[in-house]
Amino acid sequence: MSTKSRALIAALLMTAVAAPTVATAQKPAAAPKVTVSKEAQPALAALEKATKEKRTADIPALGAAAVAAAKTPTDRYFAYRLQLASLAAAKNNDALLTGIEGVIGTGIATGDELANLTLLSAKLSFNKGATDPAMAALSTTRAQQAVQLNPNDGEAHYIYGLSLNRQKRPAEAVASIQKAQALWAAAGKPYDQNVADQMFGIAYTAKLPVARDLAVAQLKAAPSAKTWRTAIKVTEQSSAFAAPDKVDLFRLQRATSSLEGEGDYYPYVDALMTRGLPAEAKAVLDEAFAAGKLDKSKPMWRDLYSSAVTRSAGDKSAPNGDVYLGRGDYAKAAAAYRADAAKGGAGADLANLRLGIALARSGDKAGATAALNAVKGQRAAIAQMWLVYVQSAA
Repeated sequence: MSTKSRALIAALLMTAVAAPTVATAQKPAAAPKVTVSKEAQPALAALEKATKEKRTADIPALGAAAVAAAKTPTDRYFAYRLQLASLAAAKNNDALLTGIEGVIGTGIATGDELANLTLLSAKLSFNKGATDPAMAALSTTRAQQAVQLNPNDGEAHYIYGLSLNRQKRPAEAVASIQKAQALWAAAGKPYDQNVADQMFGIAYTAKLPVARDLAVAQLKAAPSAKTWRTAIKVTEQSSAFAAPDKVDLFRLQRATSSLEGEGDYYPYVDALMTRGLPAEAKAVLDEAFAAGKLDKSKPMWRDLYSSAVTRSAGDKSAPNGDVYLGRGDYAKAAAAYRADAAKGGAGADLANLRLGIALARSGDKAGATAALNAVKGQRAAIAQMWLVYVQSAA
């Protein structure tokens, strides 16, 4: 059982419950809050005594006897309720769930007790729901009720989201987990990467449009090579970018050290060579070899590198923004792209995008931000990713 579940049980068991002792029930002058039936009193008294004496081994049988003797909802409430502490301590989750459901079913529990019981039932039934459809359905029902009973409980929204996903309702699941994250953040709880990964996984698997937003949110909350790569790849997959545009996403991977293995490097280097940018291809391969990310002795990479070296040494291309950018001469690249952007027309978005990239790589945050914000159309998604880079730069 998780730490959160144990804390929930502790909160539940701290809820005051009037003890159904025979002595109390036999003193009308004491005006007890609840009354158990005369028929149930002996069995309930025996169960209560065993719980106080911590006779754990005796409680299952005494609990069953108390349930059998119960004549009223109040009888059943105490017959189940008195067992919960012992069942929780024994980590008997199946019996604990039965007891909790028994208490809820009486209609006696209210307020915080009912909210805690309902959420704990949702969690316990969720754990069983992976192989039991009835438990999966119960978890969804109880989690929804837990949200209704305590709308500000992030844990309730989280369990509800997981239950909805199991019911093949991914869009609702993501929305519920997002609500949980917002409530936790408002309460000052630290960012939970595991929850973020779960939520993104649900959205990505279901191909929900929100997957990219979630990937970017993860990136902003916890920037790393992994979150950069995920956000960039989801951006690439979410739009039908042409090969030249993908180069600008590969460049962002390079800038964020998030290129991984041959699957990332080959399309980048191949696109550069195809577009006549051998100097950039050579620089990318030099970095990969130095970092141990590619094996230079492998024929494919040896041949590509040899070609990049030869072509870059004999490159007689007329200098332009792309050539300067590929060579890492960001000042000259920016000047060339700025001139292209000033011409307007269909090429303005591409010019502004690469102007923003050149300025970002040179450390001009203000200039890069202005240029990238000017990008419209499909390339705006690429510009937005570069803006995250600019904003995260020291």
